Amino acid sequence: MAFTLGSLLEAILLCINAIAVLQDFSPSLQPNGKPVPRFLAKMGWAKNEQDSFTTDSTSVKSKMIHFTSAVRTLLRVPLIAINAVTIVYLILLG
Repeated sequence: MAFTLGSLLEAILLCINAIAVLQDFSPSLQPNGKPVPRFLAKMGWAKNEQDSFTTDSTSVKSKMIHFTSAVRTLLRVPLIAINAVTIVYLILLG
């Protein structure tokens, strides 16, 4: 397998997909129950809305939290289209 521009773009797409599926909290299955903490919340990387303006925004951890939140918010719909195009491309052209 050669290192081409297509394989580089595919690797970038896979990394963005990995960031997009990470969750802070999962909804509770019980009515009026608390959200269940998931991977990011357990690792201390959950985004707290009340702390978004008061915390130190120059730290690497804070920047990574905001980056993962932005990827999940802004790229949710475009990723569906990009993934569909990539799947069709890989099926047709291998």
